[in-house]
Amino acid sequence: MEVDTPTPDKDSPEHKPAIIRIDRTEYEWAEEKITGAQLRGLPTPPIPAERDLFQIVPGHPDRQIKDDDTVQVHDGLRFFTAPSTINPGTNPASQMRM
Repeated sequence: MEVDTPTPDKDSPEHKPAIIRIDRTEYEWAEEKITGAQLRGLPTPPIPAERDLFQIVPGHPDRQIKDDDTVQVHDGLRFFTAPSTINPGTNPASQMRM
């Protein structure tokens, strides 16, 4: 007796999870979309509010991802974080007394 074994196609929820990277660390995501808030929760500990999240878009400017933004997931997505506020440093030499 022959048994039918269904093979998941790429559109089924059982398809292979996509590999995405945040700050050079790989994560798997099995759904077709992900929100900024979900992306922030992937690392342990989660990405803090004082860091912005950006999607690397080859050939275009990087796209800032807010918590309520939705991203279409596919293998090879890359993201990075950066401080939300950058304070310019002080030149130590300018503080030297003569």
